[in-house]
Parts: sequence; structure tokens; C-alpha cells
Amino acid sequence: MAEKEITIKDVARLAGVSVATVSRVMNGRDRVSDATRKKIQRIIEELNFVPNTMAASMVNKKTHMLAVVVPEIQNPFYTAVIGGTVEAAKKEGFSTLVVSTYNDEAEEEEFFEGFLGRNVDGIILIGTHKEAGFYRNIRKPTILVDRYINDCGHDGVLIDNFRGAYEAAKHFVEYGHERIAIIDGAHDFNDGKDRYWGYHQALHEHGIVPEPGYHKQGKWLEEDGYRFTMELMQSAEPPTAIFATNNVICTGAIKAIRDLNLRIGEDISLIGFDENELAQFVQPRVTVVGRPMREMGIQATEMLIQKIKTPPGEQTKLKRIVLDVELIKRGSVKKLN
Repeated sequence: MAEKEITIKDVARLAGVSVATVSRVMNGRDRVSDATRKKIQRIIEELNFVPNTMAASMVNKKTHMLAVVVPEIQNPFYTAVIGGTVEAAKKEGFSTLVVSTYNDEAEEEEFFEGFLGRNVDGIILIGTHKEAGFYRNIRKPTILVDRYINDCGHDGVLIDNFRGAYEAAKHFVEYGHERIAIIDGAHDFNDGKDRYWGYHQALHEHGIVPEPGYHKQGKWLEEDGYRFTMELMQSAEPPTAIFATNNVICTGAIKAIRDLNLRIGEDISLIGFDENELAQFVQPRVTVVGRPMREMGIQATEMLIQKIKTPPGEQTKLKRIVLDVELIKRGSVKKLN
């Protein structure tokens, strides 16, 4: 077989394994048995297999390309992080590749095992995987943004989710609210956990026992914000206030309140997390927990490029930057006291 005709499929066929398994071995991944790894490496050596000309030329060279990997690109938060990344990367002479994983772990894994994942100098990642082991297996310099898992083996740029939620719930309490609902998603990462416990802590400090029925947990999606707001407001004892813990949940809540012919800031008080278009343009405008979204992308990129430029033997211990948040008060919280 001529060298130029050899493909990764040929290696997989001769080794009796999948293409994905060959890719894992070539990419230095851990989830392959020693016997299988040695067999694949032997076949690669016997065939003198080179994956592709471009990859071979990059073994000891930099591409000056960064990847920013996000769950999806429609959410304004992810768009802002991408914008900050592109801005900071351009200043340092790096190009930026944007990849959406569609909130799918298999898509995320395919990126890291595929050609693109191997041929960037570093990665800005808002992850989808729930296990720290997945992140520890990433060989490229990587900065996790927003979502963080302990023992992941990478630096991170986060915001103070706990304080943001705490300030939101405290604002409700200071305005006389006790029946305070929260709508959130799964607590797979630090952000969801910290927002829930910030809300919980603020109520606890003011002698309010969180009512289990006022905690609505689904997905971090607009439709769940809409559905749960409908459920809450049509219950026997509806809350007087709702904390929508991300921008799209808040959008769904606003639409539900409108469809129920209720008035924000009068019939129901509302606070969101992150800006969104409806929060800014409904009347009254919605109070939100604001965070420096674009700055998160900028700081993550600056950290990543510094990491890329630092020789492996000079790498310092892992660090996490936690950026502050701000409760942007508008007219969506009614004073009851």
C-alpha cells in the first residue's frame, strides 16, 4: 500500500478497532487499553502512516489559531464571550475558530478527538461534559470559562455566581417579599449550584424557609422559564417574586407573565441573571444580575496566550479568576413593605 493512499480508516481496519479508537491513540487520550494502544502504534509505524500533510507539518510548530468552544451560539452570553475572545486574540496575532457543541457531550468529544481539536494552539472552553476526567484528558492549553468542575486540571475564568444570586434574593427580601420562587436548570456545574445556594442563603439569613414548591428546576431554556412561570402563577398560592437564573429563562418568564395579562413590578416582581433584550425593553425594565460577559472572554484569552507562550517546565499552579457581578436595579421589583 503506497504511503499516500493510507488513511486512518486503513489503520482502524487492520487493527480491528474503530476510527475513534485510532484517533484517541494518535491524540494521546487515556481511554484505550495498553494492549490496543500498542497494537495501533505498531501498525502506524509499520505503515509509516502520517495522518495528513498539514497535521504533520504542525507537530513542532504553532498555528496561531485558538478555538472557542461553546454549547451554542444563539445565547447572547456565549456571543459576548466569543466577542471578547476574538478581540483579545486579534491583538496578539491569533486567529479564532468558533465551535458549537450543541450542548452535546459526543459533539464536544468529537472536536477534541478530531482534526480541528488537534490543530489549534489552545482552547477557550465552556464545557458540556459533567466529569472532571474528561477535562483532565485534554492535552492542549485550555481555559474553562463560566462552567467549572473541581480537579479538572485547567485554569478558569468565572464570575461570582453565589453573590449574584444572593444579592438578587436579598433585594426581594428587603422589598418585603417572602414568597420568592427560583427557576433554574441542572446543578451539573459550579454556576447552577452557586446560584441556587446564593438564593437559599439570602432567604435563610432573613428567617425565610424556602418553599420546595417555589423551586422549579428543568433545563436552562426559554421554554422552561415560560412553563414554570405559568405553573407558579396559576398555583393556589403564587409567589410574589420570581428569580430567573439565566437570560433565556428570564425571557420565558417575561413572555409567560405577558400571556397571563399580568404586570411586571405590580402583579409579580422579577429579577433575571444576565441582560437580555426583553429585560431591557419591556416596561418597566427588568432588574438583572449583570456580569462582565465580554471581559470573561478577554481575560480567558489573555490567560490562554500566556499559557501557550510559557514553556511547560515553567508552568505555575492552576488558578481561577473570579470576576465580580452587579445587581442592576430597575423597576421590576415591587415594594411590599
